[in-house]
Amino acid sequence: MADEKKTSKKTDTKSKKKSDKKKSKKNPFKSIAGFFKSVNNEGKKVSWPNAKEVLKNSVTVLVVIAIVAAVIYVIDLGLTSGMKGIKQLAQKETTTASETTTKATSDETLTENTTEDTAEATTSAE
Repeated sequence: MADEKKTSKKTDTKSKKKSDKKKSKKNPFKSIAGFFKSVNNEGKKVSWPNAKEVLKNSVTVLVVIAIVAAVIYVIDLGLTSGMKGIKQLAQKETTTASETTTKATSDETLTENTTEDTAEATTSAE
């Protein structure tokens, strides 16, 4: 009797495993159809706005977009003019520095030329 119980338990577990395999293999078309049915049911639950609400919301969105665009334009304009100012300032400083260097070089040249001319004139006179 104990052997019979053991064998019947083994057969029951085997039949359960087979039935589990059959249950796990569902028809994919039924699953897809079930998905679209649930989508349709959820769509029916949605409260859709009327034409006045849509128009009001659209105008609100357009006004906000216009305000944000104006703010971005002003910021861009400020940054652009600031960068131009910095660039001009850098060019002025470079020009001033090169003029100073040129003046110093020309002053030194004049001094050297004057010294050389004086030395030559002295040697020639002797």
